[in-house]
Amino acid sequence: MPHDTEARLSATLQGIVGDRPYAPDLEQIESRGRKLRHRRLAWRATAGTGFAAAVAAVAVLTTGTQAPSPNLAAPNSAATSATAENAPLMHLVGYLTTAPQPEGDATLVLRDQVYTDGLKVDVWDLFADNGDLYFAKTRGALPARVQGKHAEGGGDDEAGRKKAVAAAEYAAKGDLNEARKRMALAYVKDPKTAPTLSAPGVKPSGPAIDKKLKITGGDPANSGNLTDNWVWGNSLDALKAGAGSPTVRAGVLRLLGQMPDVRVERGTVDGQAVLTLAAGPAISGGGIDSLIINAETGLPIKYVGESVGVTVNYTVTRVTLADVANGRF
Repeated sequence: MPHDTEARLSATLQGIVGDRPYAPDLEQIESRGRKLRHRRLAWRATAGTGFAAAVAAVAVLTTGTQAPSPNLAAPNSAATSATAENAPLMHLVGYLTTAPQPEGDATLVLRDQVYTDGLKVDVWDLFADNGDLYFAKTRGALPARVQGKHAEGGGDDEAGRKKAVAAAEYAAKGDLNEARKRMALAYVKDPKTAPTLSAPGVKPSGPAIDKKLKITGGDPANSGNLTDNWVWGNSLDALKAGAGSPTVRAGVLRLLGQMPDVRVERGTVDGQAVLTLAAGPAISGGGIDSLIINAETGLPIKYVGESVGVTVNYTVTRVTLADVANGRF
């Protein structure tokens, strides 16, 4: 399996910045990221499992966050019980499926991204509950974007993002087999052309796989489940875009909790209780990719992607579009 995904991404970003003093053109970086997603989808349908998994990791560069905003509800003390000690993820899902929707009509997300080559990129995403996305290089630039209704526009990326969010909403209480299918195929234009989907954790097998492993010297234990790879990446997209919705967070956690190659551990970050969901090489395509969430709210705190060499911290806040347009947020 090629292991140059990080190098490709780093070279792309450095090529944009060049030898100038550090002042990256974030619009070019975002545009390039969207193009890489389109290329990734093509690779998914045609490339070998290992390479597709590595490239798919590019799409999860943007998932993480800090402590929740006060208006994003947390469970009360009565919700904490011995059950949480035995199954913290499912306990959290149980709370989120009944939690009230927060106030506001949009979710503001600060992405604080640091790459292994030292490049740092901070950008702002405003996800409206109606599915619109407003992007800005700085917080101060957002009001004009909203006032002018300059939402990021259309195409397969937008359609896929909305389908991923809808799949997460369905997964919160719906049939997980159907939810897994919807999430896996969120970015596929024509599901009829998609390969056969696999059950969680099922390893690919057969003469072709055995031959590939013999040639590459790969570890059979790390042979990737392409469906797990798609569900992981698309679920993280949905979690970012739908971070303000308890229902979306519940659905994402149900889907990720299905996969045996996603390990869940308790911990603390900056004094807050967290759960770390770590996807091994069978899902990521290389290294350990970890999502850290607040253990009480399910809000993402940080994404660490060894497979592509990036750490992303997020700050998530519920707002109203009207307030953002008027600079009151």
